[in-house]
Amino acid sequence: MIGPVCDHGDREFIQFEAYGFEVRVDVALGHLSVAHDGTITWDQLQEIKNLAWGTDASAIEVYPAARNLVNSRYMRHLWRLGKTDFCPDLLGDDNGQDSLQARHALAWSEARG
Repeated sequence: MIGPVCDHGDREFIQFEAYGFEVRVDVALGHLSVAHDGTITWDQLQEIKNLAWGTDASAIEVYPAARNLVNSRYMRHLWRLGKTDFCPDLLGDDNGQDSLQARHALAWSEARG
C-alpha cells in the first residue's frame, strides 16, 4: 500500500493512497499530509499514521492561530513526535536526538543551504 519514495531536490517523500485519499510524507521533516474530500474520519487518519510511521508512533495535528491559517483545500497534517517530544500520554527519553523541534530545525537549515 505504501508507494514509491520520491526525491524532490534534497528532500525525500513517500507517497501512497489510503481510503481513496492521497497521502504524502516528508521523511526528513516528519510531516504527513492527507488530501481528502471532507469525509475523512479520525479512525482513517489514525490508520494512515500507522501505515506511514507504524503503530508505535505518536503524532500531533496543529491548529494554528487565525492569522496563520491557510485553508485553501481539504487537507489534514500530522507531525510525527519523537521519543523526547511531549505528548499528553507519553514522555520519551532519547536525549533529544529524535524530536519534532530537532527535525524541523535540521530540515529548514538544510533547505536554506
